[in-house]
Amino acid sequence: MRNLIIFVIFTASFVTDITLDLQEGIPLKHILHETTLVVLALGAALWQLKVVIKKNMHINSLNLELLETKKSYQDWKAKSHASSQQLGHMIDHEFGLWHLSHSEKDVALLLIKGLSMKEIADLRSTQEKTVRQQATSIYKKSGLSGRQELAAFFLEDMLNIPLKV
Repeated sequence: MRNLIIFVIFTASFVTDITLDLQEGIPLKHILHETTLVVLALGAALWQLKVVIKKNMHINSLNLELLETKKSYQDWKAKSHASSQQLGHMIDHEFGLWHLSHSEKDVALLLIKGLSMKEIADLRSTQEKTVRQQATSIYKKSGLSGRQELAAFFLEDMLNIPLKV
């Protein structure tokens, strides 16, 4: 925009100079030379204006796209939050049916999330051996054979998407 203003001032100066030259009787060759420069300056100003308008239109388009993306993200976030809460309730309900202790519930959730025994022990400030014993108790109470079955137990229905083979 600043360049456009400079071009307009430049053009106005040339027009003023040509007008004064005509009044003073300056040779036609000099006036034609200055007129050519004025036309070029006007052309450059119009080209610059076109570029600015085009960029502003692009910026507006990007802003609209950004707003749509933000709305889509917020919608997805709300849906996924509701789904995760529902899944959380389902998991908690199942843990209750399995009669897991509070500690076993914590360990089971961390196992489902994919943390290693050492990571779980570190998070819970306990020994890895204790976590292994709790995991064994979880598998026994649930009737599942291990970590993969535990995760699959809750994820299988969620991921029940028909395969396209």
